[in-house]
Amino acid sequence: MFDLLESRLIVEYEIRTISDLHIGGHESSVPGDVDMAVIRDSGGYPIVPGSSLKGVLRSEMERLLNGLGKRVCTPDDLCPKGEECTVCHLFGGKELAASIRVRDAVAGSKGTLVRDGVRIDRKKRMAVPGAYYTIEVVPKGTVFRGVITIEDPKIDEFVWAKLGALLGTIRFINATARSLGGGVSRGFGEVLIVPIRIREITAKNYLEGKYDGDELSLLESDVSDGALGKGELPMTDVDRFIKDWKGCVEALDDAGE
Repeated sequence: MFDLLESRLIVEYEIRTISDLHIGGHESSVPGDVDMAVIRDSGGYPIVPGSSLKGVLRSEMERLLNGLGKRVCTPDDLCPKGEECTVCHLFGGKELAASIRVRDAVAGSKGTLVRDGVRIDRKKRMAVPGAYYTIEVVPKGTVFRGVITIEDPKIDEFVWAKLGALLGTIRFINATARSLGGGVSRGFGEVLIVPIRIREITAKNYLEGKYDGDELSLLESDVSDGALGKGELPMTDVDRFIKDWKGCVEALDDAGE
């Protein structure tokens, strides 16, 4: 699929924590007095794994297209070759490689907090004896930074369809779910995903030694969390990019047809 590279998009992004955040895993470095630690990089900084964010983006994009009544593949029923949906074009399909790569987002500080927890018996609605535990969280207000790359943003005649799909899904997540990581029912994991800067690097840029590429879009510096939470994304040309995705979605077959 990627034998011919027309362009590569570099999306620099932030994850702003609106509440405490816990993302742990088998790779976590657990302090001696903490039962559930956050996952960190080799330098000791908490991270949001790219795989976690990529999973959220894919599932929310699938839900959006399903809600619009459009044909969307599932792991058990992938789109036929040549009839791929937007999800396939971005995240991969039956015979189509994924064109999006999400790198880990790294926190700007190492600071964390330890919170107490207890498991509840649903039937008895009481604490389970001996089920006290501690959980490490990244505190509200922490900012993570990372990079997303998109190979060849065009789908058919829609030049910016893949970029528009990413930005449109981010707007949807910010305005609705805003959830990431574990302990959401306890009030953890409310976040905003914020694209900061988007660049395009073409083969011509490479020949000219222009490895920083050309800037496509930049977030306004004074954008507030409140505006982002309403689904706003005040970036240069963002509506043009999302319009291409909407055109691509409208061209999709309806589900069941």
